Amino acid sequence: MRCWAGTVCLVACGAAAMVRGAGGVEVTCVDDRACGYGTFQSHNQKIVSNAGGIFMTYLREDNEKDPAKPNVWRLMRSSDGGKTFSVVYEGRNNCRAPCVETDRRGNLYLAHPEYGSSARRRSEFHFYRFSVAKQYRAPGIGVFPDVGCAAKYAMAHDAKRKRFYIATQYGQLLTVGENGKLLAKRSILKSSGPEAGTQYPLLQVDWAGRLHHAWTTVKKGAPIYWDIHYMLSPDGGTWWNLKRKQLSPPIVPDKTGPTLRISLDDEFESNTWLSNFMAKEGKVHFIYHAHTKPSRQHYMRYDIATGRRDMHLQSTFKGKTIQLSGTSGFFASQSTTTRSPLYCVIQEHGRIACLASHDNGTTWRDHAKSKKQFGIYALGGAREVTSDGYIIGSFTQGGKVNFFRIAAGMVPPAPGL
Repeated sequence: MRCWAGTVCLVACGAAAMVRGAGGVEVTCVDDRACGYGTFQSHNQKIVSNAGGIFMTYLREDNEKDPAKPNVWRLMRSSDGGKTFSVVYEGRNNCRAPCVETDRRGNLYLAHPEYGSSARRRSEFHFYRFSVAKQYRAPGIGVFPDVGCAAKYAMAHDAKRKRFYIATQYGQLLTVGENGKLLAKRSILKSSGPEAGTQYPLLQVDWAGRLHHAWTTVKKGAPIYWDIHYMLSPDGGTWWNLKRKQLSPPIVPDKTGPTLRISLDDEFESNTWLSNFMAKEGKVHFIYHAHTKPSRQHYMRYDIATGRRDMHLQSTFKGKTIQLSGTSGFFASQSTTTRSPLYCVIQEHGRIACLASHDNGTTWRDHAKSKKQFGIYALGGAREVTSDGYIIGSFTQGGKVNFFRIAAGMVPPAPGL
């Protein structure tokens, strides 16, 4: 069944109902006729929840080999906790799936570049505002010119200042008001350093209003993810590294520059890719996979006050029986609740797997693992645990896009259990 922009219809999959009893992981098929790039990596957020339901984006058609056809992406909505989904909006643009944010009033915001086709290149960014008052129909769309970006981009909502930050693949940072107006456009990173150029950006605004920015670089002249870096902004305008040194944009993005390097000295030439990060209660948590021999799964934690790395689990990242390993994954928590658990979802041999920490990353426990194995590509999820207590995410399996949820269990276990 074909659903066009502005219409709402139910999506039918081979097994559309939520599969329960899957080792604490519930999975719903959202679309079994999507493309292989459906959820395209975990560096940006493509699923959120608010009072209006669960909203997720994905790429349905990848037409980039045909200059006459744009790609097709969809915004989906579930009003029953992820059991079924309906199409809210269908877009036709040369981009991957838009990143998505929500505000406290339940409005929805999407962003993606429009980079055109091989026959006609474009350099602009599109920003959508879906109003809860209009029942998420007829979005307001802003188009920002002269913004160079390809398939990698990220967005974060600054609720304190009522604005959004959008990071592009080539080092630009857009600041957009909740009304959809472009407030600022700056080059905060150089598109290339002496050794490597910017590639996958990641963003988050923490409860204190600090903007955190991390990225993976790609080596000059070679298809190798080179190193991983991080910096922060206390006000959305000035930038600092964790050694309390103020930085002067545009900043060199690779290891020759002044920002904190997360990846290790012996991991160059090995493809290191930052899956996700989260700032929480004075710490910054990172997960990344290094394709060394043997490969390494890293979990790192840095203390913002001291600038020091105070936790590092490498080669293996595990609880008692669950061991996480994979290129894509994400952190989730409940930012409005003090000392809320921190969750990390990646995979274990094709099974969706989750560890939980009740002490902000010092120790990790088994939390959930699906009984079923999947051919998982681009597993990502929402930063925020839903108001009814679920970790939510999505992934692609061949041409099938799936939603999943995991009961968070927000009450910490008793000591010794």
